[in-house]
Amino acid sequence: MSKTTETHEIYIEDILCQGSKRGKRVCGDYFLCERSPESTISILCDGLGSGIKANLAAIMCASRLKEAIRGEGSLYKACRHVAESMHRARTEDIPFSAFTVANILKDGQYTVLSYEMPPPALITKNQVYLPEQRFFSMGHEVVAEITGRLRPGEGLLLVTDGVTQAGIGHGRAYGWTAEAMATYADRMRKQGVSDARLAECVFQEAGSFSDQGFHDDTTVAALSCRKANALNILTGPPSVRGLDDTYVRQFSALEGTKVVCGSSTAQIVSRVLDRTITARQLSGSYSQPPMYGIDGFDLVTEGAVTLNQVYNILGEDPETFDEYSGVTDLCERMQEADVIRFYVGDAVNVNHATISMKQVGVMPRAVIIPLLEEKLRDMGKVVCQVHW
Repeated sequence: MSKTTETHEIYIEDILCQGSKRGKRVCGDYFLCERSPESTISILCDGLGSGIKANLAAIMCASRLKEAIRGEGSLYKACRHVAESMHRARTEDIPFSAFTVANILKDGQYTVLSYEMPPPALITKNQVYLPEQRFFSMGHEVVAEITGRLRPGEGLLLVTDGVTQAGIGHGRAYGWTAEAMATYADRMRKQGVSDARLAECVFQEAGSFSDQGFHDDTTVAALSCRKANALNILTGPPSVRGLDDTYVRQFSALEGTKVVCGSSTAQIVSRVLDRTITARQLSGSYSQPPMYGIDGFDLVTEGAVTLNQVYNILGEDPETFDEYSGVTDLCERMQEADVIRFYVGDAVNVNHATISMKQVGVMPRAVIIPLLEEKLRDMGKVVCQVHW
């Protein structure tokens, strides 16, 4: 049983602009972003050369970094492990890739480690600049580090050398350079350009130095920090009845949208908070499970059937929904949310195990919530479960 009430104050949105080297169908750069309740990890890799071979090297490097961070539990140990491999690649016939890894914790604290990559730029509300890097040895290679804390309205700009070396051979002896790129981005920022537009501006400007045809694989990734749009879902009675009061009151104190999903759960909320349940939508249609109302809560619906139907349509265009219901409402809220917290009561509902529920394909909470979590994570959401 978990009783944590940790909140996720921020959300890191990734904005990617990428182009392949002229004449190549596949980009030799690769970017991935993985979110968890604890942090957001963004990895940008630049494979040696261009085309498919470079692309595979970049993908392998990013995947190894991601798995090493998971396994080691340490950004520095993971980067050391991969840097050692890159050191061997200098003399052995194994794939080589430069990389930048940004680890941003849920409170905005960040660490960026760069190996053979241009320096990252810091985006503030009205300025862009290159923070001073610290260089140190790691796995017989030199790695650069910057640290700090992002607040809503700020971000990081990661680029490959296709940006900073743009223009070499076309009137720029040293290319665009990181300093010139930061100066340009700073000018755009002072003009009120958003993070998404800023990444696009830098990308297009880099392309302009070579007649809009990139002479190297080129990637710009903006990591934009903003206040998280949180969705909290309370579903199922707690495993021990004596926990009802704490369960409900702790959930009620969370920031963000609050949804109660389950008739029994709604009755517990009504009893603990002494608030009346009102009927909002009662229909004989299977696609419109009952909806209720409780003061202080944004949505109150039936439980398992609603969650199952949400899973079935999650990711679909809301414009295609035939009719409004608790299912479509909750689905749209999930798609709009950045952070989704499931407060799950683990009491066993014998009705969910009946043959009639199995016959219509309704999976119990213990099954459907992990499936929803997987789909939501694939959509870039931060998802956590708190069990009672």
